[in-house]
Amino acid sequence: MLPQIPLDDPRVLALAKARQQLAHDCAYCPSWEELTDEEREGSLPDARNYLESAINAGLIPPAES
Repeated sequence: MLPQIPLDDPRVLALAKARQQLAHDCAYCPSWEELTDEEREGSLPDARNYLESAINAGLIPPAES
């Protein structure tokens, strides 16, 4: 099944930023601000997929319409 959550959903950006912050804090990876625009854009599909997976697993509720 294809992801149903659009890449421009604010939750996707929030999740991508939070994941990058965790990587920065734990593994000294670049912070979100230190990533290039291309790297930031490239992180959004994974964040969207993680978000959709968490919703499908019942870990978090879907967004209210």
